[in-house]
Amino acid sequence: MSIGNDGAALHGVSVTVPTGPYRRDPAVRVLHDVSLTIPAGAVTALVGESGCGKSMAAAALCGLLPPGARFDGEVRIGAHPFSGRLQDLAALRGTTIGLVPQSPATGFTPVRTLGSQLDEVVRVLDGPRSSADLCRLVELPGSALDRYPHELSGGMAQRAALAAALAGAPEVLIADEPTSALDPDLADHVWGLLARVAAEGAAVLVITHDLAALRRSEACRSIAVMRRGRMLGQRENEEEWRRLGSSPHSASARPPENTSVELTDEDHLTEFFREGW
Repeated sequence: MSIGNDGAALHGVSVTVPTGPYRRDPAVRVLHDVSLTIPAGAVTALVGESGCGKSMAAAALCGLLPPGARFDGEVRIGAHPFSGRLQDLAALRGTTIGLVPQSPATGFTPVRTLGSQLDEVVRVLDGPRSSADLCRLVELPGSALDRYPHELSGGMAQRAALAAALAGAPEVLIADEPTSALDPDLADHVWGLLARVAAEGAAVLVITHDLAALRRSEACRSIAVMRRGRMLGQRENEEEWRRLGSSPHSASARPPENTSVELTDEDHLTEFFREGW
């Protein structure tokens, strides 16, 4: 499937996850009517507090929701909508959709070397780059190909997962915390690499808590903010986010203690950027 210039998107997505294996077990709604646009040829950042649903949004985009999860809404990949059967997205993973998981080491088989696994991914996906080329692309030493996953540092495992995600030259790339285990120089390199992938036409979504690296990179066309399973907003102008975080309104977003004033989405946005931006 070619997505052309259409990118990817979530439209009104809600996800409810069971808390146990039985029907009588209660269920928890983890995403509430989430909409997100990921344009082709650009990097989109998804940020927000821990546990707010960012990784679940990424899972919905890939069709990798937990067993028993109930999905409502629509996932769009290119011009193709997916609603009732997200399992159909499985055919797109690797070639059209690439995923860098939040826990990269769990994505590799522990009893095979990194090189043998990357070679297999390249062969199965008919990728345009060799495993050695992929390592150079993500600045992994060639010696890493002879190592087993447990012999890789956290940063090396993260870059190895990025290499695997890029093996099939996907048109939609989703990277969940791709710089969390990296020093600033390597984080900047990864952001630069993601920007180059986008410049080649891919729709790139980066989930991150590393706002410092995000700011330094100047790679994102738009930034979306989530809180408690809901999308607070998505803006395409980074300067608009900066003004939001430094506006006079932001200084008064949080009401005094012991009051019953309920914060609006705009209040939460200004507070987020005042504290984190």
